[in-house]
Amino acid sequence: MNVRPDVGKWFTDHRAVMDGDALLCRVPHTALDWTMLEEIIQHPLSSGESMGRPPREAAPAHAFTLAHLVPEPIQRRFEVRAQLNPGARAVKCGDDELTYGELDSQADSLAAILQEQGLAPREVCAVLMPASLAMVRAILAVLKAGGVCLMLDPVSEGARLAAALQAAGARTVIVQRAELPCCAGIDANVVCCDDDTGGCHANWPDDCTADGVSPACAVCREAEGDAPTVVFQQHVDVLDRLESLQAMAPIGQGDSLLQGAEHALDEAVWQSLWPLTQGARLVILPQREKMNLESVRQLIEQEHITVMHVNFRG
Repeated sequence: MNVRPDVGKWFTDHRAVMDGDALLCRVPHTALDWTMLEEIIQHPLSSGESMGRPPREAAPAHAFTLAHLVPEPIQRRFEVRAQLNPGARAVKCGDDELTYGELDSQADSLAAILQEQGLAPREVCAVLMPASLAMVRAILAVLKAGGVCLMLDPVSEGARLAAALQAAGARTVIVQRAELPCCAGIDANVVCCDDDTGGCHANWPDDCTADGVSPACAVCREAEGDAPTVVFQQHVDVLDRLESLQAMAPIGQGDSLLQGAEHALDEAVWQSLWPLTQGARLVILPQREKMNLESVRQLIEQEHITVMHVNFRG
């Protein structure tokens, strides 16, 4: 495709960085910039085309970060933010919104339920739901319970879902009510968690033994004709990713990050945790607005979005 000559300047002005298939950028503020962003969204650059900036260099294998020196489970950073400023706005999806204190309390309650249902430390727990407040609460709850978070697609066929659960050794699945039919016939303990707080109770989870080198999340890789394989990531791996993002595009209290309209399952955990570990706010794009650029523009203006992800997939 033909790339406009001012693309490089746009990327420089808005500190845009390509990270795999995701474009991380500051939100544009002028009509010209919006035109440029829409062109980039609708006509993404191919992997062989230049964007007017040097490619990001991979960190050497021996590089160490603060996460290596101070190993800690990733949810501790969110909990510190919640304790320091419980009234700050944490996550919003559609008309529903939670503060840091509310999200922390609800995640504690769900974590206690997971432990009561038999989720043991370092055991895999699947999260089977679309992007929502419930998904963010479930991710934090699994980590607080000491478990390993496995993100699964709620539209997966029953056989594929069962194969992924078996490959990961997951015996617990968190779903929303709408996804309950997907779990029919699956040999797993199903815990229902919706955007409302029904079913949660005011209990705290037992202290878990997770630390920086404990597994935090699992990614299921599927290959046609082969059994799925599961790759585990430690808490320190997720912390490294978040620190890398923070170095590229620093965010903090007062910032609002718009979650990408379409994200890969292995991106859901860090996309959700990055703003919540920095005191910023996560805004989740409602399903009905995913393919409507004008609705996205209005949402950005209404919610004062300062950073956003644009994914190049499909």
